[in-house]
Amino acid sequence: MLTYRLEERIPLDVDPPSRPVERWTVSVFLDRSATGDGRVEIGYAHVLVFTLEPGRDIGDLADHASGTWIDVETRADGPPSPADPGGDPGQTRHILLLDRVWLEPDQRGSGLGSIAAAAAIGRLGRGCELAACYPAPFEETSDEPADRAGAVEALGRVWSKVGFRHWRDGVWMLDLSTTDMQATLAELVAERRGGMKNAV
Repeated sequence: MLTYRLEERIPLDVDPPSRPVERWTVSVFLDRSATGDGRVEIGYAHVLVFTLEPGRDIGDLADHASGTWIDVETRADGPPSPADPGGDPGQTRHILLLDRVWLEPDQRGSGLGSIAAAAAIGRLGRGCELAACYPAPFEETSDEPADRAGAVEALGRVWSKVGFRHWRDGVWMLDLSTTDMQATLAELVAERRGGMKNAV
């Protein structure tokens, strides 16, 4: 079960920003009502949906050192960049950024992360042309570069199941205009169901 919460900031001392950013938190629950345990929260996803004005490049919004996304409003005075592939450079576009997905350690590796991501993108990505992510661990477990590289590679495999493809500089893209997220979600659920049957 997923619940969606929108955080909206409206400054009262200045004019509202011209490019509103939607900040969503998607909570991930296991519904154990049948056993009497109720809902148990096992993770979350942070999703940003924003308007990309003409001349902006989605790659400019990623901090390549930390793997985090730069708030659009902080880039307002920056120079425009070449437009993203696949779009009209003179047109305002809506972009979904999958900022992070986190699951309790005992729930990882079971396919729930990709299912939660696909469901959230399907729900929040309506009207968006692209979804983007920067697969990188935000929980550092080692200082070894090889460990981080292995974690990035593993996350890339997870996000490729959702439909993301590497674009450049560590940024992965998903073309929402040609992707049926409902079908992707159904495939991921069927894959998890099949894996659970095989494990029994």
